[in-house]
Amino acid sequence: MATVLKRKSMGLANVSRQSLARIYFIHRWIAAGRYPNVAILAEHLEVSQRTVERDIQLLREFFGAPIVYDTWHRGYRYEKTFSLPPLQLTEGEFLTIYLGQRLLSQFGGTPFGQILRNALAKLRAMLPETVSIDLECLERDISFGIEPLRGDTEHLVAIYGDLLMAIQERHSVQIIYYTASRDAVTERLIDPYHLRFFRGAWYVIAYCHYRREIRFFALDRIRQWKVTEKQFTVSPDFSLESYLQNSLGIERGPQVHEVVIRFDAVEARWIKERHWHSSQVIEELPNGGLVLKMRLSGLQEVKRWVLGFGSHAEVLAPPELRQEVSREATAMGRLYLHTGEEGAER
Repeated sequence: MATVLKRKSMGLANVSRQSLARIYFIHRWIAAGRYPNVAILAEHLEVSQRTVERDIQLLREFFGAPIVYDTWHRGYRYEKTFSLPPLQLTEGEFLTIYLGQRLLSQFGGTPFGQILRNALAKLRAMLPETVSIDLECLERDISFGIEPLRGDTEHLVAIYGDLLMAIQERHSVQIIYYTASRDAVTERLIDPYHLRFFRGAWYVIAYCHYRREIRFFALDRIRQWKVTEKQFTVSPDFSLESYLQNSLGIERGPQVHEVVIRFDAVEARWIKERHWHSSQVIEELPNGGLVLKMRLSGLQEVKRWVLGFGSHAEVLAPPELRQEVSREATAMGRLYLHTGEEGAER
C-alpha cells in the first residue's frame, strides 16, 4: 500500500496539469463502466490517440491503476475497485475559473467561446462531489460590463482564426484594408505579430511591408485577406511591452510627448483612483484639483480622452495637443450655438 501511495505522490508531482486533467477524465469513464477505448477518449479529449495511450500508461505506472482491455466490450475496465486521490480544487478556485470563463466568453469575435464552455463542462465532470456551486445563481448575480464588439461577429471569427494561425506559423498575410481616418482603401502585405482586444475591438499588431514599419490594424476594417505561403521572422527588436509603453491604449505616434493635463476638484477624485499609464505622475493641487503627467506618442487618442471630461480638464502641454483640443472645443461651441439660434427662431 505504501508503494502505491508513493507512486501516486510521484505522479501528481511530475505529471503536467493538462495530463492530470485527462487522467481524471479517463479514470471517471473507466470507473463508471463505460468501457472507453483509445479512439473514443481521443475524440472526446480532443487529443491524439498517442497522447491517450501515454495517459493510460501513466495511470498504470504512477497511480497503480489495475487497467485491463476488455475484448468483449472493446474498451478498458478495472480488474478491481480503484480510486484516484481527490482533485484538490476548492469552491473558490472553481468559482474563479468559472468567472474567468464567463469574462472571456463575453469578449466575442473569437472561435474560443464554445471551447471555453466545453473546458468548463469537463472540469465540472472531474470535480469531487463535495464541490457544489449554483451556476444559475451566479448567472443572475454576477455580470461584466464589456463594450459591445465592434464589427460583424462571423467576419471577425473567420479572420481571427486565420490571423492566429498565421501568427503561430509565421505566415505573411495579404489584406485589403480600410483606413477610417483617411477614408481610403489600400492593399497591404503584413507580418502579423500579436492580436489585441481593446475597447470593444480586435486589432492585429503587424509589420506592414507597405509602410515598412510595425503598425496596428483593426480586424473589422480588413475587407479581404489571404494567408500566403511566404514565411517571416519576427523582428528581434519587437517587444509588445515596448511597443505599447508610450500608448494610452493602442495608438502610437512618431514622437513621444510629455502630456500634462490639469483636472479640477470634481474630476480629480476620480482620476487618482485609477492607474492610467505606466509613466504617470500625479501632483495634487491646494484647491483639490490635480495635474496628471504622462509620456505618450499618440495624441489623437489622448485628445479624445481629454474631451470626454469637458470643462473639467485642461491640457497644459504639449502645445500641439492644447491647440487640437482648443480647436475641437471651439467647433463644438459653434455647433451648439448655431443649434441654439435655430431653436430660438422656431
